[in-house]
Amino acid sequence: MGRRFRRLAHSATVDVVFDPDGDPESGTEMVHINPSLLFDHDGWSKGPAFKGAYSGSFIHETGPLASLLMKKSSKLSNTAIKGRPSQPVSVTVASLKRVPDLQERMTFYPRPPVFAIVPILSSLATCVTCGLYREWYAFSMILLGILARGFACVFIGSGKLIFDHPKPAEGSPPGDGILGYDRELVLLKGEEHVVNAITRGRMFFRFRSKHACYIVELCSILLIVQAIAQLILIPQSQLFGQLMFLVSLAFSWSYNLWLSSVDKEVVRKEIFGKILGEPKFIKFTFPNRVSAVVFLLLALSYDRRSPGDLERLKKIMDTLLPTDAEVWQIWKETIVEKLRNGQGFRFEDSHHPNLSASDMTLLSNLLGDAGTAYTAFEQHRAKIVPREEMADSNGPPLRS
Repeated sequence: MGRRFRRLAHSATVDVVFDPDGDPESGTEMVHINPSLLFDHDGWSKGPAFKGAYSGSFIHETGPLASLLMKKSSKLSNTAIKGRPSQPVSVTVASLKRVPDLQERMTFYPRPPVFAIVPILSSLATCVTCGLYREWYAFSMILLGILARGFACVFIGSGKLIFDHPKPAEGSPPGDGILGYDRELVLLKGEEHVVNAITRGRMFFRFRSKHACYIVELCSILLIVQAIAQLILIPQSQLFGQLMFLVSLAFSWSYNLWLSSVDKEVVRKEIFGKILGEPKFIKFTFPNRVSAVVFLLLALSYDRRSPGDLERLKKIMDTLLPTDAEVWQIWKETIVEKLRNGQGFRFEDSHHPNLSASDMTLLSNLLGDAGTAYTAFEQHRAKIVPREEMADSNGPPLRS
């Protein structure tokens, strides 16, 4: 625990907060601390890479909300798509609606669980019992633990959990884009403001005291001293004192184990719900990566917000399938041409004299994978792109 607080101290930064909306704290010096160090990076770490479909932006590491979204996506039930078997890839289409209360800076006040009183009462009871039986070594160590951990909890409780994300410029294109890892891809569909919250949002504890850095360091020292003193002095205590200490320790550890598995999930759900509301998800599992990527391109091409420049889709294809072999380039050009002309994915046999027999076999397989994606998209098109978002006559001329 002491080492964790030491990492908190190293993550602390002093900043001056300026809020144009008249925040009473505007213009004052604050201390910001990274909360992911308290949560063991479980669901609060940086998220996967993001490629913007309209803006063309590429973010190598996204914010903690992206990590939470990926965890949520991985647990969804899916529709399996049949095709050429290879390494399966999941594709989730997430339709994001702007929550009315979504702001550039939001403050959360997670309330402590009722069960927090249990380890407090157990520590006080064992401490008093040791004092009554004159077990002073155990008494002093339990009391030191109460003071050290209590001081640390009071300090953390005095801070505000802040979620912050940048406001997009006026006239920014839609924020749609692809988020994900090698085998788990998520298509984000929504306004730039909402997508920014996922891809660029960050969490931090804010403390008004400019001495917060020193207080964190003091908490770290107290917790480390407590651990060392317990190792030295508890063996000097009598059996009854050692038993009381173990009872206090058992209650504290049990509560911490419960808190680490339950309370963080409650905090996650509260933050996720307040920022993103209830996004709509639909998930598919494709038999290979090629089908998954083509499916994503089709979902983007049908949207009426598309500017009609399919070169952006070619860039997305190159990002998700980064190979420049000749056979792959021929295949990519064929797919982009189909998207541009609005033709169904029905491919005629064609001969490419520069390709070997093995490359021609590969090209045939890749075109078959594209056909698999097109069939899946046609079957589920109404769920993926609602009628009000369908491309009009001025949009991409995709037709069945």
